[in-house]
Amino acid sequence: MATQRAKLTKRTVDAVPKPETGETWIWDTELKGFFLRVRPSGRKVYAVHYRLGPSQNTFTIGVHGSLWTPETARDAAFAALADVRDGKDPAAAKKEARAALTVGELIDAYLSDGPATKPGKRQSSWDNDRSNFNRHIRPLLGRKVANAVTKADAARAVQDIAAGKTAADIKTGARGLARVSGGLGAARRTRTTTAAMFAWGMEHGLVKANPFSGVKLPAAPSRERFLTRDEAARFLDKLTELERTGQISGGFADAARLLLLTGARKTEVLGLRWSEVDVGRRILALPPERTKAGGHNGERRVILSPAALEILSRRRTAQDIADSRAAKASQAKGEKPAPSSPYVFPAARGDGHAIGLRKAFSKVLDAAELSDVRVHDLRHSFASFLVADKVSLFMVGKMLGHASARTAERYAHLADDPLQAAAASVGSHLVPTKNDETAEIIPLPRRS
Repeated sequence: MATQRAKLTKRTVDAVPKPETGETWIWDTELKGFFLRVRPSGRKVYAVHYRLGPSQNTFTIGVHGSLWTPETARDAAFAALADVRDGKDPAAAKKEARAALTVGELIDAYLSDGPATKPGKRQSSWDNDRSNFNRHIRPLLGRKVANAVTKADAARAVQDIAAGKTAADIKTGARGLARVSGGLGAARRTRTTTAAMFAWGMEHGLVKANPFSGVKLPAAPSRERFLTRDEAARFLDKLTELERTGQISGGFADAARLLLLTGARKTEVLGLRWSEVDVGRRILALPPERTKAGGHNGERRVILSPAALEILSRRRTAQDIADSRAAKASQAKGEKPAPSSPYVFPAARGDGHAIGLRKAFSKVLDAAELSDVRVHDLRHSFASFLVADKVSLFMVGKMLGHASARTAERYAHLADDPLQAAAASVGSHLVPTKNDETAEIIPLPRRS
């Protein structure tokens, strides 16, 4: 073990190289007993060394990162040493607290402190985590001590979610109602989310093991639904018809059109702000927190075709007209006009963006006689049209905003159509079919 002395600052901590073997301990020159442990993996952990009676102990504070900086860790070390002077053992107190921590308290800690340690995770993902925990894990395991949860407990909880045992109607606000149904999909999501929480708890010294890491469930069925060009044309025709007859709003109609024309995700389109529309570059420039994977400098760029630009131009004009009318009405009443919505698809009520696209989408599917199609399948269909037009999988991945080019490989089988056509061309010259009576027959060589 190598030891050094230096004032622990972010610069000095970041600069410490990982040792090839053993550990490197950097003792702080500002607070006696406070030090940093650097492991061969590169993991850097703050700790404090103290003497209580005849014994010497080490109290682990936490891993260097967003939550623990040299300053916050030094404050924690100072507080621990103050406890030691009062005759308290901080390591024993931490052990007791950890032993009594319930799953519900672990959830609270993860949702409270986790975002600071995972800066790349979007707020919408944290909201989904909170929903999974509150609707499934809290009812099943919330009161159980986290360190007492076994793999059997975890497996049983996941199976109960899959069987629908956490199904419930939950009131959301004054008039809202959320129907929690459970099922395999919910079980898979909750298992993944809870395993991530326990892994975080282990990293920060809150739990000893991750009982959800090895829980098995049947593999998710491969589900890929792509609209054919004929189906897409029928979908767009009915979309226009229902919009014209007032059965769906123009906002939902344009949102659906943009989904099909850009391959963007539903949340990216419905939450679209005018500040994210770059007409000059003909793109939507989405910040990292608005999308699953950013592009250049964290920005996700959605390419806009002339048809997509026309939709956005029409919506800008319509919103300007609506704002002008609202301003005149407010002026007539002697009121201050409300500010213009920053959203391309503003909510019918309130200040947020539009929600409820699925209901309008279902009406269009019924009218177009299309079955087994989800909103997200418009994104898949956009990709399938690109592949059919011989766009490379690398470019498809770029246009869809995939973090990894390998994600686009799910569309690789769609590229078989040109290969089939090429094989058919060769076959028509070798062996004519009823559709090609005039093809030349080339006899195959006889076996000797």
